[in-house]
Amino acid sequence: MSIPTADSRRVLLVEGPDDDSVIWHLNDSSQSSLEFQIIKKNSVEQVVASLATEAVLPGRTALGIVVDANSSVSARWQSIGDHLSDAKIQLPPQPDPSGTVVLPREPGQPTVGVWLMPDNVNSGELENFVSDLIPVGDTVWPRAQDYIAGLPSDDRPPQPAKAEVHAWLAVRTEGSQMGTSVRAGAFDLGRPAARSFLDWLRKVFG
Repeated sequence: MSIPTADSRRVLLVEGPDDDSVIWHLNDSSQSSLEFQIIKKNSVEQVVASLATEAVLPGRTALGIVVDANSSVSARWQSIGDHLSDAKIQLPPQPDPSGTVVLPREPGQPTVGVWLMPDNVNSGELENFVSDLIPVGDTVWPRAQDYIAGLPSDDRPPQPAKAEVHAWLAVRTEGSQMGTSVRAGAFDLGRPAARSFLDWLRKVFG
């Protein structure tokens, strides 16, 4: 579900289809939809391993990177920085809470943007970001959280945010997929998390 584009000068690297779909629909739902290509690498490890090559492709003008922080923001940041340094692109010591953007310092370098899900500050993943888009006062969300928390310890998932979001989506009339639910209006795109992410996209690809 990559955003249509005439070429690969402006590329956003993501882990997999959920990231692709959520970002595609977020961008498509915004008032100033941007044009760029999304490339799925199938894992965070493959995204990171490709950075030195992706950053130096001829003609590339913008490279966005969206990956889960998972258990450690600092470890993920260090890994991304190490691989980008092979392309002579230096990240700042810490990620910008509003999304990092590094402007070109040498001819031929792209603008590089990095977003660590969920918010560049806390450990977590795409589902933590999506949970911050659930409308305030939604009556199903606390029940979904209670359901997952109430499971026997042997059955409780190691990533509760993922299970909580999908439990919430399971009873939505819009459908059970995160991306299509964004398109259908299940989420509040006026929430700070969505606004901050879309502002970062505009800085990278605008």
